[in-house]
Amino acid sequence: MENELNIVNLLYSWRIAEAKKRLEGKLSNEIYATDLIYCPLKYRYQRTYSELALGTAFNPVTLYGEIIHQGLEKLLSILFGEDNVRVEVEYEKSVQLDLDKNTYAYVIKGRIDAIVGDYIIEIKSGSSDRNLPYEQHIIQARIYMWLSNLDKAILLYVTPNRIVEYQITGTMSDKEITELVKSIITGQPAPRYIWECKYCIYSILCPFKRTLT
Repeated sequence: MENELNIVNLLYSWRIAEAKKRLEGKLSNEIYATDLIYCPLKYRYQRTYSELALGTAFNPVTLYGEIIHQGLEKLLSILFGEDNVRVEVEYEKSVQLDLDKNTYAYVIKGRIDAIVGDYIIEIKSGSSDRNLPYEQHIIQARIYMWLSNLDKAILLYVTPNRIVEYQITGTMSDKEITELVKSIITGQPAPRYIWECKYCIYSILCPFKRTLT
């Protein structure tokens, strides 16, 4: 029946629309905080192969993580009061980098899951609780601290085995940000972590693909 309620279709349609909005609205001089913590080639491939980028919206794991985020952000507002919690808070800063006698200007942007008082709250979901917290998530939290001028962050992990939080201190320095932006421009190191290729949708065409032994 045409008028049957189809929640799965609605969820994926919403997820794809959100992914399209972020991809199509991203200017050529914009770098997201999440671009800086993973393989820099993903930043390039997202633009060249945008259809593949949208394919990640169909990944149930990605949708699962989004649902966890939405639910926890709402719950934080209930626990601390809506007036004390800001969710999906966006920040941006401009940086310039001199490389090979050229000056590159970029805008670094980040969307923080929640801010409670003077704490950044970054929500992470996953199927395993091994080796937490992950290095790339610590770097992301520190980038958010740099963007927001806040000096405290909590990484909140939600897994089937446990819910755990880690206090992160030490904002990213301007020099560290510059080095991360430089990696975007040069495309190195690729990959940043050897395990990335296993989960990367662009590995099917990337000449730098590596496999775990």
